[in-house]
Amino acid sequence: MKMLSGIMIALVTLVAAGCAGGVGPAAVAPTVDITGTWVGSWVATNPALGNGTIQMMVKQTGSEYSGTLLATGTPTDPSGPTAGIVSGNQVRVMRPTNLTGSLTVQGDTMKGNLQG
Repeated sequence: MKMLSGIMIALVTLVAAGCAGGVGPAAVAPTVDITGTWVGSWVATNPALGNGTIQMMVKQTGSEYSGTLLATGTPTDPSGPTAGIVSGNQVRVMRPTNLTGSLTVQGDTMKGNLQG
């Protein structure tokens, strides 16, 4: 099982302008394939706002991925369908729209920042 560790979630208010624009193609060809199940933990940048577990079950096709995300530990868990773009070893989470950001894949770990 792959580990999705060190996820930092900044709990901020997203505005419509911040979500404008299409998904678009990857900037560079993917150098990783994230197909599979990724499991780990997340911690808010302000620890008083929470922490929990996160699991992504995804399938990558070319530079796009889709699947299911399950996050626990917040009153409004951003769980459900997930989708995004893989560019090089960078994963851009585009959906769910209430949890977006970028993750970097290194071997069998994925780390980064998500906003939600």
